[in-house]
Amino acid sequence: MNICFLVNLPGFGGLEIQTILRAKDAVELGFNSIVVTKKNTRANNFCKQLNLAHVEISDFFFYQATQLRKIFTKFNIDICIAPKTNLLPVAVFAKKMNKNYPKVVFYQQMQSGIKKKDIYHDLIYKNLDGAIVLTNIMKQMLIETTKINPEKVFVVPYGVDWEKFEKEKINKIVNRKAYNIPPDAFVVGCIGRIEPLKGQETLIEAFATAKIENSLLVLVGNIDDKNYFKKLSLLSKRLKLEDKIKYIDFNSEISKIMSTFDVFVMPSLSETFGLVLIEAMACSLPIIATRSGGVPEIINDGENGLLFEPKETKQLCRHIRDIYENPVYASALGFHALEKVKIKFDYRKNVNKFFEICRLIHSSR
Repeated sequence: MNICFLVNLPGFGGLEIQTILRAKDAVELGFNSIVVTKKNTRANNFCKQLNLAHVEISDFFFYQATQLRKIFTKFNIDICIAPKTNLLPVAVFAKKMNKNYPKVVFYQQMQSGIKKKDIYHDLIYKNLDGAIVLTNIMKQMLIETTKINPEKVFVVPYGVDWEKFEKEKINKIVNRKAYNIPPDAFVVGCIGRIEPLKGQETLIEAFATAKIENSLLVLVGNIDDKNYFKKLSLLSKRLKLEDKIKYIDFNSEISKIMSTFDVFVMPSLSETFGLVLIEAMACSLPIIATRSGGVPEIINDGENGLLFEPKETKQLCRHIRDIYENPVYASALGFHALEKVKIKFDYRKNVNKFFEICRLIHSSR
């Protein structure tokens, strides 16, 4: 198959990264892939870094569709992968201009409950040849809010190279030294952008209430909201936690950072999937996460992690104390977390499934 991946978006986050990684996976599996980007974007640079074939197109909608149609023809594209709703019209119109070819697949990685059942959206979603989503709740919501054919919606979660994360555990003390983290501290870790939706405020309050001796809260992530960061700093000062909270900028060494934690917390107010969640599971860490979005499909409460309601500080505090006071229980949660990753979130298995579905859509009438 010849596959086109649309990443002509201004931003650069998990959605763009994962879509470009699927383009890389396609090449490794023997397919031809071309990535469509915008000029002067990080997505464009990421393609260059991975040595992926890519082309740049303009911002103007109708010109985009014309350019995309030419790309379809030039590279004899069989499948076009569009990862965001605002890219679907461009892909569908380009397909119509190109004699109803190639097949257009929506790779949905962001949850949306917005109802899209009007003449315009009906035209778009009825002309999709398939959709690949991350969770069952996303599949249900997509079917309920659009006119897409339910039989054309498939669930394929993200995957993780769990062996890489599992091996890093033996370097816990060395990695703590590298990040200037005390070797004997009880470390509560959280990885996510510093912004209100990620819920770090709730975590700081719960950490303070837990009052664990010789403990450290490590917050890893880029500061997307400076005002929120200031709010967190003031909260830490008021709770007298300045010396017990460490901030680390997000980097590519996630497996090393994860290995320094004793427990991983995801306090997000809403989380569609949370790739970092399965990365923590791959580290055999006990997990505490909010009961939101697709998280309950990943964490079985009390079996491979613990769930709490968003903003419920007392509940989160109680879970942190439980992990600290019951190391055998914490170890069991981590063991079952890794086992689930091996079965359901293995990177290669899920990538293979992704492209098996692409083949199925390509061969369908």
